[in-house]
Amino acid sequence: MSLQRACPLFIVVWGWLSMLAAGPAWGCYSGLAVIPTADVVGAGQYSIELQTDGLLPVPRADVYILNTEAGIGDRFEVGVDFDLSEDADPRVLLNAKYVLAQNADCTRALALGVSGVGEGVKSVPYLVGTADLQALRLHLGGMRLEDKTRWFIGADRDLTEKINLGVDYTEGDENYSSVALGYQLTECTGIFAGVLFPNDGGDTEFTLHLIFGCSYRGVE
Repeated sequence: MSLQRACPLFIVVWGWLSMLAAGPAWGCYSGLAVIPTADVVGAGQYSIELQTDGLLPVPRADVYILNTEAGIGDRFEVGVDFDLSEDADPRVLLNAKYVLAQNADCTRALALGVSGVGEGVKSVPYLVGTADLQALRLHLGGMRLEDKTRWFIGADRDLTEKINLGVDYTEGDENYSSVALGYQLTECTGIFAGVLFPNDGGDTEFTLHLIFGCSYRGVE
């Protein structure tokens, strides 16, 4: 892998975002159902997601979020998410991610990011690596969550040209393992559905996303 130095401007911005935080929350980064990956949305690309979360076995939604993500160059993404749930506080969360290094054919990458940046909450910085092993893609990293360092691991695989299967696990009783399927409806729209299993044995949860994503620069 040919490593390249991180952009100094991003390091300054990332540190500033982290200092804004004061308890746990999440922003919707590019990733699997729970964990981030080293993927970014791409230069000139955007993603808008309508997300709802809740409890199983009888689906009961109690979380409603509008997620947005935009690619700035090939390596940097930034997002603003709006929590529309009843009594949500804060309503707005920020996230950012920068690809520190990747090899020539983009099958290996290392990314640094921060999620859940908002007033009165504690942000979650993380470091994650992604490797394409042909049979599947492997994701491994660590995050700083509520003053504890937690490692996480995940994998995903394209079952068909339109269907992707992903699984992940995050260490800690307060965290989850999950399994999820993504289905690409059209070039710019897709559906993502996942089931989350609390590590402490609590109620099983679900997440459902309707995703819109294309270029905001048009055809280049």
